[in-house]
Amino acid sequence: MKLMFFKRLSALFLASALTGMMPPALRAQPVIWPIQNFDGNSCGLTALSGVTLTYDQTQDNTGDGGGSCHISTDYSQGGLFQFTANNVACCFSFVNARLQLSNYTSVDFDVKWDNSSTVPLAFFNTNAGFAPGIAIALNTGGANAPVISTVIIPDAATNGWTHVSASIDQAVGNEVFPGLNFQKLFPAYGPSSTAAFWLDNLELLGPTNHPVLSPSSRGSNFTVYFPAIQFATYSVLKSADLVHWTSLVTNYPPGGAMTNMTLSYTDTNAGGCQAYYRIRSP
Repeated sequence: MKLMFFKRLSALFLASALTGMMPPALRAQPVIWPIQNFDGNSCGLTALSGVTLTYDQTQDNTGDGGGSCHISTDYSQGGLFQFTANNVACCFSFVNARLQLSNYTSVDFDVKWDNSSTVPLAFFNTNAGFAPGIAIALNTGGANAPVISTVIIPDAATNGWTHVSASIDQAVGNEVFPGLNFQKLFPAYGPSSTAAFWLDNLELLGPTNHPVLSPSSRGSNFTVYFPAIQFATYSVLKSADLVHWTSLVTNYPPGGAMTNMTLSYTDTNAGGCQAYYRIRSP
């Protein structure tokens, strides 16, 4: 059994299994909550004055026909760089869910520096007297949003797409939040100066989740396990070729998940052939 994550799928994960046989090994996979993959636009992202967000279909880290968000900041005067990724408002967030910080260990994204920027990346990172890096804070709506991590855009981003994984400070506590703020104070660089980069595949990663085959997986039954968000419902789909999908159940579990938990669903007509299972919400 394999668990794989795909940018273009509206699923939390895709699992393939050869029923009737127990595999020799199972790979641990991270729990992922995609905030924005920029498959069609930059919905869910907003910015302060002086920061411009533009959906760019020509720049995409996965090459799957999607796009990314181009983020440009006016550095002619000093100010506050800030944009917000709102999980609730984003049309690619299929569940209108508020998230619990304790479920996640890092904020991950792909970044590519725009070399047409007149502000050097080193200046953008160091802030010349201000706190270095970009602070990631919870968008809780309060005046003092708790900072959960700080990131520096790697130098390698000037040569192309680079993956960034920012560890979450667990001392912040089990906050409930609808989105993330990316923010930093910066000084003026000079007249008509800008700093810009592309952002793609913004997501939260949690502890590894070990997929488990049900003891009853032999024969005609096969059970898939997947992480669920409180109050959310899910659909389980099945395919033999990754092209044609059959819905096995919708609005599962009835009434939504009781808490943030691991759910399971058993396909009682799995048979003995290879099948692929996709979980999505709703």
